[in-house]
Amino acid sequence: MTDAKKHVIVILAMAVSLMLAPRPAPAETSHSADLELSKARAQELLARGQAGEAYDAYMGLLRAWPADDAVCLGAAQAAARAGRLNQAVALYETLIERHPREPGLFAALAQVYMRLGDREAAGRSLAMVRALDGDVGLEQTDRALEAMEARYANLQFHGRIRAGALYDSNANLGPASEVLDLGSWRVTVPGARGKGTFGAYLGADLDLAWRAYRDSPWWLVGDVGTFWRGNEESALAAAHGRELQWGRAALGARHLGPSTLAEARLKAEAIDYELFQRVASYGLEGTFLWAARPTFHLLLKGALDKRDYSRDSPRNGGYGWLGAYGRLFFGADNHELMVGGRYLGARAKRDDYGYDGLEATARLAVKLPHGLEAVPFAGFTRQSFRGPATILEREDRRDDRWRLGLNLTYRIDEAWSVEAGYQRSDNDSSSALYEYGQDYANLGVAWSF
Repeated sequence: MTDAKKHVIVILAMAVSLMLAPRPAPAETSHSADLELSKARAQELLARGQAGEAYDAYMGLLRAWPADDAVCLGAAQAAARAGRLNQAVALYETLIERHPREPGLFAALAQVYMRLGDREAAGRSLAMVRALDGDVGLEQTDRALEAMEARYANLQFHGRIRAGALYDSNANLGPASEVLDLGSWRVTVPGARGKGTFGAYLGADLDLAWRAYRDSPWWLVGDVGTFWRGNEESALAAAHGRELQWGRAALGARHLGPSTLAEARLKAEAIDYELFQRVASYGLEGTFLWAARPTFHLLLKGALDKRDYSRDSPRNGGYGWLGAYGRLFFGADNHELMVGGRYLGARAKRDDYGYDGLEATARLAVKLPHGLEAVPFAGFTRQSFRGPATILEREDRRDDRWRLGLNLTYRIDEAWSVEAGYQRSDNDSSSALYEYGQDYANLGVAWSF
């Protein structure tokens, strides 16, 4: 769903827990402490993503306190998350018999019916939402029904096409001057100086996922992507830097559990500079995610590539990285903070081009009013190479690179958005040839589907 606020199904389903407060009968008053403690334990299991254990706990509570609405609701939610869909239907229908004018219950029931593949029953439930809530119209419930059907389909895909203009103050990542102190030598390197340029970009990507049957934890996943950038500065032509093309394709498998996601993909990528210098890479990438809490995720990500340079064979070799990140969701609008780091490594054909490195990053996504999202980010990377940068230097090359930036997205509607971004990079190197600063800015539009 592109904009959860526009989907009444989500809003109402989240409100169910607030609408149905526990109402113990007078005869159960003496047991209220035990009830509250047991409910807290069951809720904790559900919050941890242990849906099966939470379902068992809630069903035990339901046998002891069958009239408690909060227990019945917890059992229904746990059943749905544990894949016990028929039991979830029965529990939600029990609640609807007690509270026939609560639209949130019909909204939650529609979700379960759609997971069962019963679009007609889901549509009837949403019609009840529309009848009970005067603020919900036919168009809203139709959109919610379509979004649910797409969400629970066995074949899922989404993609984006984007285009825009850019400015790059240092497109060739060159130093501030052509006169450089390299070791004990002062030399002039023609064309080394950084060159600024305006330009344009065009990109597209598509992600696919397919499973053989409903509720299967296994998915076949894949993606394809392409990107083109053109620079207007003619001085970049000498280094074949006026145009860049990039492409990627990947195929793999994903296992999706109640609180975990594990995925591995075989990938192939290529980046080409004016169809002159091509860098091709082939390898494996993987992701493991554990939802330790609904609001906190731990991620492990990594990749291992074999790279081939068409005109710079000494750089050929194995390249890889391994990272760990924590992601926190907070606030009513589900803002996101992600912090982490990764190890970088390269073993090139020529030792001088091999390196070890460490990177630390932080990213904050803040959802602002009127469809605006702001994403400030920062990063630091240190790379220690296995030899000097040039034959004139004796010290092994070491680079420290800082990045600081801000991306803004304004959503016009569910499909179209305007994107803008700025990034400042500074590379502090032991070699003057790799000392540079760079400002990059872009402005464009994107269509998502």
